[in-house]
Amino acid sequence: MNGPPKDLVARRDRLLALPPLARIEAIESARDPRELVRALPAQDLFLTLAEAGINDALVLLEHASVPQLEFLFDLGAWDRDAFDPARFARWIGAVAVANPDRVARWLSEGDEAAVLLALGRVFQVFKLDESSEPAFWPPDRPVPTLDGTYYLEARDDVPEEAAAALWEALARLRSTDSQAYEALLEQVLWAVPAEREEEAYERRASRLAEKGFPPFDEAIEAWAAGPAADPEFRREASRRALVAASARQLASGPPDAGAGRHLPAPLDDAGRALAQAVAGLDPAEQRRVLSDLLRLGNRFAVAGLGDLAELETHREGLRIALSHAALGLHELGGARAAALGPALLATVPVPDLVRAGTGAVMQRAERARRLDAGWLARVAGGRERLDPESEELLNALLLPRPAFGAPGVAPRPFRHPDDLAAADEALDAIEALGSFVEQRLGVGADGRWPELDPLPAARGGPLDLDWPAVALTAIARAALGGPPRPAPLDPGEARRALERLLEGEDPRRPAPRLFALAAELGLEPAAAHLARRLADELSELPPGEAPDPRFVRSLLLRWED
Repeated sequence: MNGPPKDLVARRDRLLALPPLARIEAIESARDPRELVRALPAQDLFLTLAEAGINDALVLLEHASVPQLEFLFDLGAWDRDAFDPARFARWIGAVAVANPDRVARWLSEGDEAAVLLALGRVFQVFKLDESSEPAFWPPDRPVPTLDGTYYLEARDDVPEEAAAALWEALARLRSTDSQAYEALLEQVLWAVPAEREEEAYERRASRLAEKGFPPFDEAIEAWAAGPAADPEFRREASRRALVAASARQLASGPPDAGAGRHLPAPLDDAGRALAQAVAGLDPAEQRRVLSDLLRLGNRFAVAGLGDLAELETHREGLRIALSHAALGLHELGGARAAALGPALLATVPVPDLVRAGTGAVMQRAERARRLDAGWLARVAGGRERLDPESEELLNALLLPRPAFGAPGVAPRPFRHPDDLAAADEALDAIEALGSFVEQRLGVGADGRWPELDPLPAARGGPLDLDWPAVALTAIARAALGGPPRPAPLDPGEARRALERLLEGEDPRRPAPRLFALAAELGLEPAAAHLARRLADELSELPPGEAPDPRFVRSLLLRWED
């Protein structure tokens, strides 16, 4: 099939670089809005409608082709795997307002299974003539009819706008092609509802797959990083990518002026590095890269089991694709990622770039799963006694679609190498705490140790003692010259320990002694995490002042004797 003429492609590309409302204004003022609308890819048509709002974009529905309308219905008229008359009503009603002839054209030219499903879910069809069986006769109450033979009664759960739009379209179809009108209603009359919906669902799934929305079982493979989860594999991929990107950079001049295309989720959401790399490409390469990212975003959207009728589902899928592409740039480009960003985008296939970023995330997720199945499962209260920062990060990594977690914030995609570094620090700390708890303290399946009885001050129970506080108490005991055990400190002991573990004034900061003691106890990988925990809570405590057991969580304390 021939595509649109080159000049129309160029105009379409300029449209796609505009924000949605500006895009609509440009189409409305164009000399040939019909050709421009039909040149838009179906997903871009949907995203424009979703971002601008259907009521502000009726010109798109007025001129949309039947295949474009089918795509809108495929996304918007289904609640995941089930046809939803209420959702369908929103879209078919808007098309009828924009151009009722487009609804009639969809009835005659649209996918037969989808048309029959919609008509059958909106209307109960009856037939009254000498050849019809009594079972198909209309009931003994007023039922509307267009021709005295076929009677159409709107179902109780169907919004009025759906029934009105289809009634008007059937009337138009009957006036132009009565045979097609009769054949359509005859099929609705005889169709088996379950078979009708199953066929419509299967054909819809096939159309969506052609548009970049594969079935879930295929889409979830976007999270299957495969060899890219191995850091050695990524290092080798980085070596090859840098060679190719360096050669490309030497051979290329400055990028042409121009813009690639608008995306429903800003590039800056994934950090400046990706945005700057895309900006360094010429417009044609920008369009290729951004279209590839949008298509990969579709796979992440399907894999996330979100509602494809909702704009936020598309945005979230795209955010993941963008974020993993940004991580891929850093994984493959390393210290030269910023300088070689455009060349990397031009030489590394976008799926490979995203897979490198996904691999970096899945490497951390696999480590989180090992810890969760290891000491955190062996020791009673293992996960429950993590501090909030570590717990949120671990929980986010253990999600079916791993993400970055922080206290008080919903999990989000990993966006930057700093996110990966934060995950590594937290996982290092959890692993080191596990060794300390099991090997140094001898805590086992019962989750207890001798110093737990009696409970420290202001603690509600054994699970109210988090592992960093246990480790910091042992370090404080060691700083006082005693055995490195988590025996609760009285306020005076805590004051003397803090004088050795914190230094400076206003605010106090972790002293080298804290890091040295952590290393002696096998807690060096957790030292930065522990030091931050102690300083965050007690750095404002004036030197020489004892901490109040009622308000301190980073150390285990007991009441003054």
